[in-house]
Amino acid sequence: MAGKVAQPLVPPATGLTVGEESTLSASLVNSFRVIAVVDRLALHLQPGRENNSSEFFGLCLSLARGIDYAVANNELPSKVQDLPLLLKQVCRRKNDPLLEAAIMVLMISVKNACKVGWFSDRETQELISLSSEIGNSFRSFGDTLDASGSPHSTVSTVLSRYYPKMKMGDILVSLEVKPGFGAYVQDFHISKKSNHSPHEKIRLFVAQTDGMDTSACIISPQQVNFLLNGKGVDRRTNIQLDTGPQLPTNVTGMLKYGTNLLQAVGTFHGNYVIIVAFMSTVQLPDPPVLLDYVQSSSTLSDPDSDIIEGPSRISLNCPISFSRIKTPIKGSSCKHLQCFDFGNYVEINSKRPSWRCPHCNQNVSYADIRVDQNIFKASNFVPNSPVFILSTFKFELSNHAISRY
Repeated sequence: MAGKVAQPLVPPATGLTVGEESTLSASLVNSFRVIAVVDRLALHLQPGRENNSSEFFGLCLSLARGIDYAVANNELPSKVQDLPLLLKQVCRRKNDPLLEAAIMVLMISVKNACKVGWFSDRETQELISLSSEIGNSFRSFGDTLDASGSPHSTVSTVLSRYYPKMKMGDILVSLEVKPGFGAYVQDFHISKKSNHSPHEKIRLFVAQTDGMDTSACIISPQQVNFLLNGKGVDRRTNIQLDTGPQLPTNVTGMLKYGTNLLQAVGTFHGNYVIIVAFMSTVQLPDPPVLLDYVQSSSTLSDPDSDIIEGPSRISLNCPISFSRIKTPIKGSSCKHLQCFDFGNYVEINSKRPSWRCPHCNQNVSYADIRVDQNIFKASNFVPNSPVFILSTFKFELSNHAISRY
């Protein structure tokens, strides 16, 4: 067997107080944890024992964490010789739908322990075979991508349109999923040696790739459950589902150093990309760099348009904050004169990314934002005006000039 054995300084029966535990090394604490979890699991597996699926689930995940820590630090926890028989007994419960995810997480950690020589050749072969059997019994695979093969064009498009204040860093795992029912499972590793800024968070990014023209592409698929290490991701399961567009979910607290497990189970009504990655926030340019709003010729002749020659009434207050507009914007396809403020619009969509015009409800992504130079000039021309400009300006839309009459 490879690695050093982390032996406890005191017999397990002695127990530890909080003060004593704090003086021990992390390796010894982990060794105690593995001992305690193994003993507790053995009790659960005794004949006639009443099932407690919730505790059994937690014990499997705890043992997986203990194994991951030991593997990462080149250690052999105490009682490692008892693990093969115990694990074979645990795997007999693989058909329990409440436990299969936790057992899968545990067996992935065990597989990594096999690779570094924890067990004999025969035991290693048996445990790896069990791990493969459990994995194949309830999963299907999408196209798995590593960082070098990540779907850069999709990510770039979605970030630029709906998450302009977010930046994606290192990708831990990426799946491309096709329409239909599937139970997708992929393990990934987080190294303690990874060098990332404390401002970076690990987030779950989900986007539909065949409908990126509207913010509907960042709605979590409504018949799919997303789980990490056997636990449902907030607002992305049937128990607690957000039906609107979502920001990438911060899942940092659900993950651990070592092996982790991503699951996506359900029916996908479209092609999706699923990514777990380090992400950070970025500052937008100040002042913003925006294209000018250009009125189309079809809109000028549209009788339903509220852009007219002659008297008009335009509010200089933003409908989002009800305060004075600083940078007047609208969507490239909007037909109305009324604008809204750039800063307010981006801020509200950075919290809830619906990206819809507050006047006409059209889809207006960040890439569709246009600055209205006519309103910008009018606002500067009457800086102390009340809320409205009343019959004061004539908009010469052909050359973007403003004249008073």
